Amino acid sequence: MTRQKIAYITRSEPDTSIVESRLEGQDYQLDIHVCESQGEVIEAIKGADVIIADGGMAMPRDVIAEIDTAKAIVSMGHGFNQIDHNAATEKGVMVVNTAGFVTEQVANHTIMMLLACAKQLTRMHDVVRSGGWDKGTLANLGHMPTIDGQTLGIVGLGNISRATARRAAVFGLDVISYDPYAIPWVAKDYRVELVGSLQELAERSDFVSILVPLNDETRKLIDADFFNAMKPTAYFINTCRGPVVDEAALIAALETGQIAGAGLDVFEVEPTPPDNPLLKMDNVIVTPHSAGTSDSSVPGGLTQIGDETARLLSGTWPMSLANPAVREKLPTRPAAKSVP
Repeated sequence: MTRQKIAYITRSEPDTSIVESRLEGQDYQLDIHVCESQGEVIEAIKGADVIIADGGMAMPRDVIAEIDTAKAIVSMGHGFNQIDHNAATEKGVMVVNTAGFVTEQVANHTIMMLLACAKQLTRMHDVVRSGGWDKGTLANLGHMPTIDGQTLGIVGLGNISRATARRAAVFGLDVISYDPYAIPWVAKDYRVELVGSLQELAERSDFVSILVPLNDETRKLIDADFFNAMKPTAYFINTCRGPVVDEAALIAALETGQIAGAGLDVFEVEPTPPDNPLLKMDNVIVTPHSAGTSDSSVPGGLTQIGDETARLLSGTWPMSLANPAVREKLPTRPAAKSVP
């Protein structure tokens, strides 16, 4: 049997030790390609059986059109918007992400944002640090909602949303969700009430968290109509991808008091420019696309990349297939197996 080739495309020289430790027993050749242009990526993927796209390497339609032998593209991260998954499906190429590897961290960050918004954490922090703490400080804080008994509306009910719902219940929040693809009994298991529209979710929620992948269906899903429907006392939290929100509409909603504030880990353009109005608002808490970051995140992601690559080389389906419609274009494979 011919040794299978893995094309590892990256922007900088990687440490592949974790990935290779998960490929033990496989007959493979790992070729590392540090690429700075689309042309270099196209050359790198020729003749490969599996492509590992490291560090958010872009795989647009023009690149995918040049794939000749690869069965799959494996990419680290929940999000896979840097890969044209529609083009990959048309080409019969699996897109495999590492869904689940930072679920708990992103859920923690989401709840942290909710609590920080509700308790006006950064505003109070700044007052104390600047020496402005006096007898009138607490009286001048304005709106500070209780948390227990409030409603958290989550857009999307995937892994991270369900982990967030578990945490929200601990704080006494009622959780509702809009997700047209959600399975009702899964929502029931997590004590989440499914609602029939984004409009209803916006109208009922005291806190809104958006946790969906970025794709053609979700780009600018949250727009001016959504913010118009929200309560003026409600907070908006985004820990998924910036472009799922119409950022100009969000800025307008905050400037006019349509909503009380926001907690944002992601932006339309990243890093966001220093003149972004969102950075000037004291009712907006911001972090640098770091919700999934922890000491274990990168090792965990690389382990999952190695495991998924091993499954693909073995001829099984991967655990995390981001474009399931591609199954119709491919020969039948055995189900994915756990890797020890």
